Amino acid sequence: MKYNIRINRIISLLSGACLLLGLSGCGTNTATYDGFTPDVSAESSIEPVGTTLCDESYEGEEAATEEFIHTYSSEDGLCTIEKKPSYYEVYLDYTKGDYEAVGRAYAQTILEMDFKFGEIMEPYLYENINMAFPSLNGDYSPVQDRIDDLLVNLPDEYRVELCAFAEALSQGETGFTENEKVSYEEALLVSIVPDTLRGTSCNALSVWGEKTETGERITSRTLEWSMGSKNQMCLAHAVTHFKMPEDRNSYVTFSVLGMLDVLTTINDDGVMAGILDAGTGFDYYSEGKKCYTYELRYAVEHMSDARSVGEYMVDESKDFTYSHNIIITDKSDAFVAEDWVDDPDKVLEKYAATGEIDEDDMGFSILRDADTPLMDGITWDNPDSLCVVNTFVTKDNIDNLTSVGNNFVRFTKFNTWVGEKEKLSVADVKGIVTRESTEHMSRFQKIHSENVFQTIIYDYSTGNIDVVFTGTEGVEDHPSFVRITQ
Repeated sequence: MKYNIRINRIISLLSGACLLLGLSGCGTNTATYDGFTPDVSAESSIEPVGTTLCDESYEGEEAATEEFIHTYSSEDGLCTIEKKPSYYEVYLDYTKGDYEAVGRAYAQTILEMDFKFGEIMEPYLYENINMAFPSLNGDYSPVQDRIDDLLVNLPDEYRVELCAFAEALSQGETGFTENEKVSYEEALLVSIVPDTLRGTSCNALSVWGEKTETGERITSRTLEWSMGSKNQMCLAHAVTHFKMPEDRNSYVTFSVLGMLDVLTTINDDGVMAGILDAGTGFDYYSEGKKCYTYELRYAVEHMSDARSVGEYMVDESKDFTYSHNIIITDKSDAFVAEDWVDDPDKVLEKYAATGEIDEDDMGFSILRDADTPLMDGITWDNPDSLCVVNTFVTKDNIDNLTSVGNNFVRFTKFNTWVGEKEKLSVADVKGIVTRESTEHMSRFQKIHSENVFQTIIYDYSTGNIDVVFTGTEGVEDHPSFVRITQ
């Protein structure tokens, strides 16, 4: 069944992708309409689209370094937060205190700031809750059930850390109430959104060897995330430094103030990892499950190479809630952990009566690299490179590539644009992931979409980390990068 479905989808999407690539100007700067004569009379509703590309080069454009505006510190010295123009720089010191103490210090420091945590974070949480549960009608027990199921299975040190953080931040507030005050339960939820409510679209690209000017790796990861109805989450960008004892790796994460899980991270051994949603459409289960964002944190904290992190995440994948991809790179290797989490027995039982799904439609978890065979009809034409969007692409894995046009089109664009130059620089990679303009943003399926929250690019040849933090004005053409010191 899987083969026939996939071929039909591929034929349909290839036609659509070719049209979209042509109209979005892939490979050229202008849209073309060969053989088409538009009606330009006064009565016509046709408007010229122009170009959807922004090809301003980043060559010679250095990332800016931001100075702090204000510094806040906990009395015990376990947490320091520097307010900068685009983001908050957070320093958590686990060499001087345990996880519980650090979690409490982090919350207490946030409370001392001029940051209105409840006003910014609570609306974001309820927007996500209402998307995941559109018919709650004031009964938040399904959300609480998910929190309870996942909290009990967090690694012990992370559980006590998160609970201490939530207790201190909430200041006695409890329950689910939209009152611009963060409760204990809401504070817990802030750090497990991808595991309980779902993420959004993302993309990642790694190039190396013959594909880069230096021969060293360049890894890019774009996080597309809910910015809130007023883009208020763009006020909460955070780069968090986890300083660990000698028996563990220190690491930095890129996410939001108050989040203790991992969305994107780089550890001291140069292992970079970032999560990407890869929904399969099957039912959600949280009982007995783990937070994959915290298991990823555990992996980068305890493991020193990309393969070990990737193998760990694949091995643990059946215990996770949502299917996902994880881009994982180090100086020598690049992988994508395609983590399929669904229980085949439950899926087949649900669809037994209709026969809509059979055993051929089941997926599997695998650590994919540049040599892994891809699905029939899908090509990647660029050696020494690896691309990932919100889909599995390994041969015979569950097909959420050809069944989701946004995935197929973005994967095809990456393949085309990465192939336009023989060797890529950091400036070239920046240009690829920001190439599309904001004009007609919602009308095309874009890599540089209206939902881009952060773009992180790690240059292994220099150790430079350059980041775009989208501001409250929303996604911009040719956004400015900020240099982060690890």
